[in-house]
Amino acid sequence: MRRFQMVLLGGLLLAGCSSHDQATDTTASRSSAPAMADQPLDLCQLMPVADVAAILQANGADTVTEQKAGAGGMCSYLHQPQPGDYRTKLLIDFTRMASPEQAGQALAAHREDFTGRGISVTPVPGLGDEAFLAEAEGAAGLKLRVGAYQGQINLRVDDRDPATLRPAVLALGKQVVARLH
Repeated sequence: MRRFQMVLLGGLLLAGCSSHDQATDTTASRSSAPAMADQPLDLCQLMPVADVAAILQANGADTVTEQKAGAGGMCSYLHQPQPGDYRTKLLIDFTRMASPEQAGQALAAHREDFTGRGISVTPVPGLGDEAFLAEAEGAAGLKLRVGAYQGQINLRVDDRDPATLRPAVLALGKQVVARLH
């Protein structure tokens, strides 16, 4: 059962997002000095560990004490109360697509992927342009789109029921949406 949980969490965490800026692929060739908006999104800078820890604590989801930048700007947050034992694991990952339509198509593909694997999704109206929650044993994941950005926020806290993590994931989503505007 533990192996299934890790595989499912891995599926939630790695299901198709990367912070690579796909809009840069089409705009970088237009100018020898790309504009600041053409740079990949640095989520660790956008969502500092202190801000993330405060949101998690305010929503009853433990805390994070470490922040690690990943490929393309994604950011992982961890809390390790004992060596080798991570209590809290969080991933925030967004990609700027070439257009809002392309971001919407990518989000729809992720939704189909989850439902195809038997994971139920719950629409979350009013969060960005479109969003849905996917919860599995031990993990809560939020997929959303804000204009041309599409991404994910995935949280796991030990063996907690994913429904208890929902408020923290939604609060993080609101903060990311506010900072992307």
